[in-house]
Amino acid sequence: MELIQFYIVAAITISSAVSVIMQGRVMYSILSLIVTLLSVAWIYAILNASFLAVVQVILYAGAIVVLFVFAVMMLRYEEIEPQRMRTGLIGCLGLLVALFFIFELILSSATGPFVEEATLSADFGSIKSVGAILYTQYLVPLELASILLLVAVVGAALFSKRG
Repeated sequence: MELIQFYIVAAITISSAVSVIMQGRVMYSILSLIVTLLSVAWIYAILNASFLAVVQVILYAGAIVVLFVFAVMMLRYEEIEPQRMRTGLIGCLGLLVALFFIFELILSSATGPFVEEATLSADFGSIKSVGAILYTQYLVPLELASILLLVAVVGAALFSKRG
């Protein structure tokens, strides 16, 4: 049952990702991006990585897509005439890349798994285990990243007051 659910969500993810690229209007592309990011969060939930699923929904499907919507609204992209691209060369390149990945998929499935399946603890991927690792093993990089983000926010505030 879990495998069937995975295949259904994978099909939704792939079709919405293709829709992001193929849409003619930017807002429809953003809506397809939301579906893609939510279905990736669903895949994380299927894999029992609840922390990654929550972060995917809050950070990517929430904050990043809102940022994209604001950028589109500020640029008024719908009023700009879209330029035509030469689709022949891009289509051929895309077809070659797709065929390469299909060949790799067939080759790797024929030879079997490259690594043996790892045994994971029962709380692997939970919020508690990720937090414990972040605040013990990766404390210094976490604090350095927080200081870097704080400097970026202060710098953005100072630049906005000058302009």
